[in-house]
Amino acid sequence: MSIIELNTGNCQNCYKCIRNCPLKAIRFKDGRATVIDDECILCGTCVDVCPQNAKYVKNQCGYVKDLLDRGEKVYVSVAPSYTAYYGIDFPTLSATLKKMGFAGVEETAIGANEVSREYSHLLVDGQMGNIIVTACSSIVMLVERHYPELIKYLAPVASPMMAHAKLMRETYGNDIRVVFLGPCIAKKEEASDRLAGGLVDYAITFSGLENWMQQEGIAFSETPDPDTVGVLNPVSRLYPKPFGIIQTISDRLFKQKYRKVSVDGISDCIDLFETLKNDDSIQGLFIEANTCKGGCLGGPVLRSKHKNPHLSQFNLDDDPMPYDDTPAATTRNAFTHPRVFANRSAQRPMPTEEDIRQILATIGKHTPEDELNCGSCGYPSCRAKAVAVYQGKADIHMCLPYFRQQAENMSNTVLEFSPNGILVFDGDQRLLDLNPTAEALLGINKQDWVGELPPVFYGETDFEDAKKEDCVKVKKIGLDDKFCEQSILYIKPHNMYLAFIKDISEEESRKQELAGLREHTVSVAQKVIEKQMTVAQEIASLLGETTAETKVALTKLKKSMEEQNQ
Repeated sequence: MSIIELNTGNCQNCYKCIRNCPLKAIRFKDGRATVIDDECILCGTCVDVCPQNAKYVKNQCGYVKDLLDRGEKVYVSVAPSYTAYYGIDFPTLSATLKKMGFAGVEETAIGANEVSREYSHLLVDGQMGNIIVTACSSIVMLVERHYPELIKYLAPVASPMMAHAKLMRETYGNDIRVVFLGPCIAKKEEASDRLAGGLVDYAITFSGLENWMQQEGIAFSETPDPDTVGVLNPVSRLYPKPFGIIQTISDRLFKQKYRKVSVDGISDCIDLFETLKNDDSIQGLFIEANTCKGGCLGGPVLRSKHKNPHLSQFNLDDDPMPYDDTPAATTRNAFTHPRVFANRSAQRPMPTEEDIRQILATIGKHTPEDELNCGSCGYPSCRAKAVAVYQGKADIHMCLPYFRQQAENMSNTVLEFSPNGILVFDGDQRLLDLNPTAEALLGINKQDWVGELPPVFYGETDFEDAKKEDCVKVKKIGLDDKFCEQSILYIKPHNMYLAFIKDISEEESRKQELAGLREHTVSVAQKVIEKQMTVAQEIASLLGETTAETKVALTKLKKSMEEQNQ
């Protein structure tokens, strides 16, 4: 089940998540960037950097509400960093959660106290070459999934969340439900991981609870909870800050074999683990590691709230009781919190050198000199991207410089071979570029006129008219012995002008020829008409004379016949 999910409609192929993911646990396929679950350590970086909010953390508050609606007894374990997020005290938060229907509310620091006791035992035993504390779920995931060689150094101790869940189940009954409330999204994975203990039903975040309260119209209680369960040693509340875990352990225990090391921030953790992986001679380190810069106080939920981890430290209980390092306090008792780990590294196929070269060749990289290694695709080098392509994690089309070059080459080809003159002007009508056809038509040299206005456009008002009227201004112009058609277009989003000059000399010549032919045709037609009219008139005249003579003859014949009849 994915903890970080994708809103596919928002992903804009910017590759920013890939560039910022320290482990490249992002797969780009079908134009979308999705998290590779078996490589992700849920540091939340991809959620932080996505400019389109395409990635979001799955909210489990709905499952918790279902538990409450069914009448389940739900107890909450609250991480100490609640003070940094909400800015309220624990009795107020406890009263609010109980008002929402939770059966009980306790601080995770109760479990942290027991975890520190377990770390103390490991220090006294001195059997481990190095000890990497396992309170940070992301650190455990980092080792299991990317540095399995270091699993032997993971302290076999449950996290404070899981240790506290065990204590609550032992106290209130194994039939209760346990929910963790904190600043970490990796705890959601730990809650579902059976090897981690399987004692926490759901992990919700401070922001998730805040949204829940807003949706339900719930405000923080004005009456603090008088029945809160106290923390045995308030120093356990220091777990969320860098060096906080080490502060919960007596200095006396470190003097025997182990040296204290505190490292926070994913890059620094990776650097340290790389060193340990490659140098087995490094021994005797007790390593408090946190993937988030500033520890849990710099967790993804607090980052989204723009909380400063350095200032947030002042909100923690920094006045702990004296640490009890008496023999009784460091003697192992029956209350242990074991943790089991496994090699969960993903086995991806590795390409041969020939495979890499073939992949690089498809994007025009035939020699090492062709490899720009700009990182725009999200990978540190062209070769690393080629490996990701081979493993199905990346798309060959992610090389922005190559495809930008392809697009530029295509644009340049269009400009170079266009039969029309093309000129580009800035908003002040200064020439930015022109193609060879324009140079030939205007009889000018590009180098001499870039930044200037060519003479043919002197006194031209079509620029402002095109801008004002939001249209293409077209007119005919004469250039030496040529006739041309000039079109000016204003491109508003870029505040620039495009001018097109088309040589229409042949068209004009054909038009003149057609005009002469039409005039000649009309003249011939007029002559034919006039001749036909003359012939018609002559025929009519002849017909008139013949008709008169016939009439006279018939009249005489008629008169003669009448006379004979008398």
